[in-house]
Amino acid sequence: MNDSPKRLLILPQDKGGIGKSFVAALLFDHLSEEGVRLKTFDVDHANSTFNRLVPEAEFIDTDVDLDKLAVLDRVVHPLSNDEADVVLVDSRAAGGDKLRHYLDEVRLPQLQDEIGFTLVFVVIATDDKDANSQLAELIDAYGEHVDWLIVRNLRDTPHLDLYEQSKSKKRLAELGAVEIDMPPLAEVTRNALQKANLTVGRGRSADALHLLDRSRCVRYHERMAEQFAKARELLGT
Repeated sequence: MNDSPKRLLILPQDKGGIGKSFVAALLFDHLSEEGVRLKTFDVDHANSTFNRLVPEAEFIDTDVDLDKLAVLDRVVHPLSNDEADVVLVDSRAAGGDKLRHYLDEVRLPQLQDEIGFTLVFVVIATDDKDANSQLAELIDAYGEHVDWLIVRNLRDTPHLDLYEQSKSKKRLAELGAVEIDMPPLAEVTRNALQKANLTVGRGRSADALHLLDRSRCVRYHERMAEQFAKARELLGT
């Protein structure tokens, strides 16, 4: 692991509907509460879910030709200019190829020491076959060149049999990946947060939410803080 205190956290998966933006919002809540100097970016031009939940997140339009992907330099500048200690980037569904093209074109994994940051892939583990296949591709492409935070999305099932029995899990363990759980949040509260454009952290005290939903947010935020504590070194907190 790179000894640099700076982190570039990227959610690189291409599969939609697996909880990337929700995880990004949870990370935003946690890192903000920890007092981290944080910059956030949303590159999902189709939905911009992360930007909707976290208005502070700057939008980067990656719906451009490959020769114009230098717009993604903006995610690196806060680290190289010492404007932030952690940069958090939520990618978009069906946009992973462009992100990978950018990472490979500028050789960003190879520049970590020179720029002075650690590149962390935050990936979602589910029992979705496509998501698991894409995870395997990411491991093949980047393996030991990045650090890995695995978020086990338990929203639909408490047992992720496909992931648990996969070669990807074994390979990630060999790479020293940190694995945490994301427990389910009551659907009624998830819907209320979406309707009000709120993160869980902000939902704890939002008048737009019913008292019971606010109470669920308090407990859920506490549970996620316990999980993120397992990745303290990886997250730079």
